[in-house]
Amino acid sequence: MSAGSIALLVVYILNTLLAIIMIFVEKKQTSTVIAWLSVMVFLPIVGFVFYILMGSGLGLRTRLMLKKTNMANVINKRELDELIKNYNYNFDDTTGDLLVRHKSLIEFNYNWAGSILTDKNKIQFFNNGLDKFNALKNDIINAKNHIHLDYYIFANDTIGLEILNLCIEKLKQGVKVKILIDSVGSIKTRKRHFKNFEKAGGEFKEFFPPIIPLKLFNLKMNYRNHRKIAVIDGKIGYVGGINLRLDHMGFDRRLKPWRDAHIRIEGVGVYDLQATFLSDWRFATYDYKYPIKYLMPDYFPEIKSDGDCPMQVITSGPSNNKCEIKNALIKMINGAKKSIKIQTPYFVPDEVYFDSIKLAKASGVDVEIMVPEIPDKHFVYNASLSYLRDLVNLGVKVFTYRGFLHSKTMVVDDEICTIGTCNSDIRSFKLNFEINAIIYNKSFTQTIVDGYNNDKLNCDEFNLEKINKLSLLKRFNMSLCRMFTPLL
Repeated sequence: MSAGSIALLVVYILNTLLAIIMIFVEKKQTSTVIAWLSVMVFLPIVGFVFYILMGSGLGLRTRLMLKKTNMANVINKRELDELIKNYNYNFDDTTGDLLVRHKSLIEFNYNWAGSILTDKNKIQFFNNGLDKFNALKNDIINAKNHIHLDYYIFANDTIGLEILNLCIEKLKQGVKVKILIDSVGSIKTRKRHFKNFEKAGGEFKEFFPPIIPLKLFNLKMNYRNHRKIAVIDGKIGYVGGINLRLDHMGFDRRLKPWRDAHIRIEGVGVYDLQATFLSDWRFATYDYKYPIKYLMPDYFPEIKSDGDCPMQVITSGPSNNKCEIKNALIKMINGAKKSIKIQTPYFVPDEVYFDSIKLAKASGVDVEIMVPEIPDKHFVYNASLSYLRDLVNLGVKVFTYRGFLHSKTMVVDDEICTIGTCNSDIRSFKLNFEINAIIYNKSFTQTIVDGYNNDKLNCDEFNLEKINKLSLLKRFNMSLCRMFTPLL
């Protein structure tokens, strides 16, 4: 047998084994299996390596870790639920029309995602990084007990360094500080960046760190903690799309102007952010023995808030197949009566999410989607345009923001909204650890609508005329990228 024949045989055996693993062990969808096998057929060696780094599922050890984390979370949640029920909104005591209209969504989120509706939250909206950054700095400076930061990107630039130095100062004052970063998102951030922070008594961990100290060779790099959470003293919380990096402040000339969405919460909704942070921290530190110890007064203090925003916090991740955030979004879309407004940097939906938007439009709902005009990831951007082209043909209005739009928001009927870390794409739905807040307050939602309408002033419409002007090469590229979206 020649060397070439042996090589082909080896490739055939490897592809067969990987197909078996993908179907019966990792239980990937058929479209994903076909896409990966296509890559490995046309790029046998490169495709195999790429799959090992980017496509392989969670290993047995990681699944066991996640299982233990989930079990610990169940124990914690029982006590947390009892704590939150002292504050939650009781339908029996109100005739609020808005909550009654969306009771089905509220109950779905509780039954499917375990999310309790909390009342009397005070919420502040940020649509640019600097405003959020300055507010966070001020809250860190005024922290009395603890600071918890959970960020997909915590850069070692001037933004990250300023937050880190503030945390070191707070450590010297006796405030406890924990920082958790994602290994892939913060791939350019080295551990030595946190050396002085740890020397001062701070606690630092990476989510899904590589087995060897080489971040580019991480067998779990396909799974990322995409959350951006900050909790101060258990009373103030932040969640949304803004990372701790210069370009998120709008300083990247190529991606200017940068638009984003983030919220600051005072109220019982902070409990959910705290619980999510502690769950992530427990996973990163392998601490499963006494999960109940986290439900201590310092972490979950008595809340006094005069806010008027009922909200639910939804989390999702690859530890199960429930896709909690995606299904919450679909439920919102299905419940729309008049209008849907979506902002997302990437639009690469799965079939169910895509169909829900088409059905909403066919039911007479006005649907608008806003994406950036300047891409930061060309492959994903071209795939997005392919999906959006199909929606335009159905009458959905698509707008491209003249800059980079990083907001992850949805508004339904101009009365409820969601803001968080989850993009409208397959990766966020199934592979990333994400977190979103759903807010049931018409006045606050109007703030998001006003921001959306203001962003429209800096948009171009991606309409049929514009689509028809696209070159044949561009259309081919869009379709080609879309074909491989199951790999994302």
